[in-house]
Amino acid sequence: MPLLSEPRRHVNRSPVDIVVLTTAALPWRTGPALFSLWHAGGLAALGYRVAYGVPWLEAPSQKRLWGEVVFSDRNAQADWLRAEARRLGAPPLPEIFFFNGVFSKTMFSIFITGDAFAAAPPARAFLVQEPEHFGWLPVTSPKQRVGAEKIVGIVMTNYGHYIRRAGRPDRAVFAALVERAHKRLMRRHADVIVPLSPALDLRGLEDLIAWRQVTGVLQRFAEVPPVTDDTRGVYFLGRLTWDKGLRDVIDTAKALDLPIDVHGEGPDQAAIREAAADAGAPVRFLGPTASPWEVMENYRVFFNPSFSEVLCSTTAEALVAGRQVVVPRCPANQPFFDLPNVHVYDTPEEGQAALRHALTAEVVAPTQARARFDWGAACRSVADLLLG
Repeated sequence: MPLLSEPRRHVNRSPVDIVVLTTAALPWRTGPALFSLWHAGGLAALGYRVAYGVPWLEAPSQKRLWGEVVFSDRNAQADWLRAEARRLGAPPLPEIFFFNGVFSKTMFSIFITGDAFAAAPPARAFLVQEPEHFGWLPVTSPKQRVGAEKIVGIVMTNYGHYIRRAGRPDRAVFAALVERAHKRLMRRHADVIVPLSPALDLRGLEDLIAWRQVTGVLQRFAEVPPVTDDTRGVYFLGRLTWDKGLRDVIDTAKALDLPIDVHGEGPDQAAIREAAADAGAPVRFLGPTASPWEVMENYRVFFNPSFSEVLCSTTAEALVAGRQVVVPRCPANQPFFDLPNVHVYDTPEEGQAALRHALTAEVVAPTQARARFDWGAACRSVADLLLG
């Protein structure tokens, strides 16, 4: 019986420099899906040999997630991913391989049911989106058996916040247990941990943590026409769940008698629409969009009252597009505080005042935001961390 620390053996697989692994893939538009797509293409564009590993969902899971069977086989999804990368303006994707996963509608997550490391070609380094997520089921090799020089995990989900949001004492106990288990899984599956923001409580993992800029914003957002003196619209873009701050969107629109457009969909959308109608708030629900840069031209301000994010990509996108943003003061928004066009508030009343001010404030050229959220720079930072 092999020792636990013995590296895996690969047969007839060409070695690569970097393997990128993700717990979710497009067309499910989540952070891991979008970030991993860019990391895979961006690292390959820098000249590294890269392989991109994504979960494969069989027909029942596809129906639960997307409402229909979108891909008949793995090749169909790989072809679609390459086309989608082109549409998004991302670099061409390298080799794509799959490992098995199952979508749980109850948890609204993909459970990895096959060993992603065993499915990958041999590599010098692995970049793993959500390393704790890979350990939810005991099928993933621990780092000692992977045989790579380094495994870097990007941590991006505040599971404790989502569990605690019900406000019940039993939820707080369960959240603490989940956070403790996740920290053990991060240590089991990664040599280095990169948190997306200070919103994550990773106490006890200080010896693994490296702070780096590892994400960016698609160039498409930098191509959005700039605001003019006549641009006055306000919008919210995100998943329609109450924890994203939709109650504040409704209340603010009502209090200021200010139209706010909401782009997105989610499990609470019916209740949110009903609440807006009952309040008589001037909120328009315009549905989801796969190309948000195409709907931003007529908006001056992005209002994002969510406290549940780790790092809100839609806020970064708005800043890169040269829009004003109004956000609450919380650890997740800390990476934005020093940038121009950011208006921070502490109370709902301050939020309303900040929104009124943002509607008339002069927009500063988004040079700093575009430099900070440049995907090329992010991929160079990742490569240095992986192979430096």
